[in-house]
This record gives sequence, C-alpha cells and structure tokens, in this order.
Amino acid sequence: MNSNQFTQGGFYRFSNYVYWLMILNVLFIASNILFFIAFITLIPSVSNAIFYFIASIPTGPAIAALCHALSKLVREKEVAPVADFIHAYRNNFKDVLKVWLPILIVAFILVIDIQYFNQNPTLFYQILNGIFLVALLILSVFTFYALIITSHYQFRIRDVYRLSVYYIFMRFKITSGNICIVFLTLVLMFFTSDFIIFLLFSVIAWLLMANTQGIIEDVKLNFVKES
Repeated sequence: MNSNQFTQGGFYRFSNYVYWLMILNVLFIASNILFFIAFITLIPSVSNAIFYFIASIPTGPAIAALCHALSKLVREKEVAPVADFIHAYRNNFKDVLKVWLPILIVAFILVIDIQYFNQNPTLFYQILNGIFLVALLILSVFTFYALIITSHYQFRIRDVYRLSVYYIFMRFKITSGNICIVFLTLVLMFFTSDFIIFLLFSVIAWLLMANTQGIIEDVKLNFVKES
C-alpha cells in the first residue's frame, strides 16, 4: 500500500473528521465560555434569567462560526478548523450579533413563559405550554437558518428573517429533518445528561449543516447577485 492509498483510505478520512470535529467543538466551547460557566454554576430559574441572557449573547456568533466551518467541511470534505473558525467568527461577529439579539430576546420570553406555565398545572396553561414548546422548537430552526445565511452572505436583517421564514416552509423536507435532529438531541439529553450537548455540539451541527446545504446553495443561486 503506497502513501496515497493510505491517505485516501476510509480510516484515514474518518480519523480526520473526528479530529476536525473535536477541534471545532473545543473552539465552540472556548468562544462560548460565558454560557458554559452559567450552565454549570447557575440553577435554571426565572431569577437567574438575566444572567443566562447575558451569558448567551456570544452564543450566536459562536454557532455561526461553527456552522460556517462545518459548511466548508460538508462541501470540500476538508477544513482548517482553527483558521476557518476564527476567520468566520471575526468577520461575521457584528452582523451575526445584530441578527442574534432580537431572536435571543424572543427565545427568553418564550422560556420564561414556559416556566410560568409549568408552575400552574391547569389544563389551559398546559395547552399553552405545549404551544409555546412547539414555537420554541420552530424558533430554533428559524434561528439556525438566520445564522447560517448571515455567516455566508450579506443581507439586511429583515431580509435574513424573511429568507429564514421562507425556507422553513419552502424547503419543508429539510426543515422536518432539522426538527428531527433537534428533537432527537433533546431526547438524548433527557435520557443522559444536559452536558452531552457540549460534548457533541459539533457533531449535531455537522448533521444539521449536511442536511441544510441545499438551502445555502439555493440562497446563492436565487437571491445573491453575481458581482
């Protein structure tokens, strides 16, 4: 077996993927350290909501940078994890933050309302609880689309939101797949530990990016003008 055959072998490619995903996962946690500290030190309650909100502000740019690097991995089957992550994080930070903060506010309003409904176990509040949980799940997919569009292309904020809503419904098969991935992740967290999300976030994001690559290409084809 020559060196070229070895480098093209299945085990070699697999080990590279594992290495890249591990490095990207470490970079994601490092850039999202405020939320990680809040997650392990604070009780998730309404009284601590403001601290969670502040700690979550850097999360949007961190997710966008991770997804941008993973999008390259999906397309090119190769990535320079440190360079690509830092480049995406630095170049898109301001634009992503403008998109992320309004979404974060809505998400925290929904979470606080869900906490309130859980403390009032009447039929009416339980129905509202279910509705708000579904809304939160849809918001997570909307947020994902908004972040990946912003990290790849330059649009006005309202256009990013419009495109995100558009693709939720117009690419419903992709949306359904993403909802299933998010739902299965929540199930895994329920049966294991909440900390599992930090260990597997790059893997989950890679699955989401692999499923969503068609949307990124469609945005470029139909909504980006050639320079």
